Amino acid sequence: MRVKVLLHPPLLRALGMKRKLRIGRSAVPMFRALRASRRLRGTSFDLFGRTEVRRVERALIEEYRELASAALADLKPTTAAVVLQILQLPDMVRGYEHIKLANVERMRSRAAELTEQLHAPPQADAELELIPAR
Repeated sequence: MRVKVLLHPPLLRALGMKRKLRIGRSAVPMFRALRASRRLRGTSFDLFGRTEVRRVERALIEEYRELASAALADLKPTTAAVVLQILQLPDMVRGYEHIKLANVERMRSRAAELTEQLHAPPQADAELELIPAR
């Protein structure tokens, strides 16, 4: 039985290639080189780190930290549910390439909604329901 690896590199996709490449044992040295070059991730020598998706991913880390810090600064019993939703926003960012970028935009718009909700004056009928002590 021959094992084949199917790859669809983003560079080839950008050049118009629609199908995945079928690679056999001859690619083992290439995979070893990629594994050895993992130490370069995040450095100026990281060739794959220059793609739009990787740049967005790196920017999202600081963006989320600021968003979470601001939300936690406004944490009160009445805002706990909204703060929790803000802290769970990174779970929306999933997918590969263009799907991930679309999900980042969805996350950012949801973050704006939740932040607005967090800073809105509390309404009398929207109070947090407390569980009675036993």
